[in-house]
Amino acid sequence: MLNTEEILEQNGLNWNVVKKPLLYAGECTTDANNGLHSTDYYGIVREDTGEVFATVKEAYTPTQNHTIIETMQEIAGQNDLEIVKAMPFNEGRKVMVQMKRPNNHVVIGGQDTEQYIYAINSHDGSSSLKFGFMNKVIFCQNQFGWLNSNAISGYRHTQSIQDKVKELPAIINFTSQEEKIANLQRFSDQSATPTLVNDLIDYLTNTDRMATEKDMSSRKQNMIYDIAHCIDSEMSRISHTKWGVFNGITKYTTHHKSAPLRKNGKQESIITGSAGKMNENAYKFLLNY
Repeated sequence: MLNTEEILEQNGLNWNVVKKPLLYAGECTTDANNGLHSTDYYGIVREDTGEVFATVKEAYTPTQNHTIIETMQEIAGQNDLEIVKAMPFNEGRKVMVQMKRPNNHVVIGGQDTEQYIYAINSHDGSSSLKFGFMNKVIFCQNQFGWLNSNAISGYRHTQSIQDKVKELPAIINFTSQEEKIANLQRFSDQSATPTLVNDLIDYLTNTDRMATEKDMSSRKQNMIYDIAHCIDSEMSRISHTKWGVFNGITKYTTHHKSAPLRKNGKQESIITGSAGKMNENAYKFLLNY
């Protein structure tokens, strides 16, 4: 098992954030202030690049990457997990840590999949410390994830990440993961009609059933075509079931849907962005159809 320093170094996270006072350039210039005036605000700055992640008040306490990894190491040890990957999102504004249990293999509808647990913490104040689950279909690498229903909410950066974690008797609740997998197993026994597929595509693309190609942009037409093609190919490969349809959606979001053009942008979209949202909407639609 890798130690904290090795994880930081191997995953491009060996840097710190600092809280620096923000100044503004005013009209009144003197030798004393050199035209700069103090404020009640601070910038959270990535120390090695100078990238400003957020504007905060004095009470905000930044959490360093080494603290995030050390805390995740502790949580992993308490829950029989192993950290297998860590990565920065959006130049480091968020940090994602991926963990797995010793036996993370599960078969869903005849498809071999790997299960992972992930944790996300932000340096820009955009999200609290959160936990979730991710599955990867081994054959095609389709990925989908969801937040744990027991994700930590209301986390304040005025309190250290370690203290917040220590307040919780159980950090990761596997019940929601098991329920989700059970529902996906049921999907593999439920047939999918052409009407279901069309209704799902209309729902995901916000398309009016009465609309014609002339009413749609070329971008939307291409999206509808790509989603339909992915669904057809996965139903042919797996089965004409809801599970086959869901794999079609995750194939689209994993391999075809646009994502931020930056390092780890595709993974960022699947976990925290529009690809993850589309996967979740498809899952809920199929669950209730």
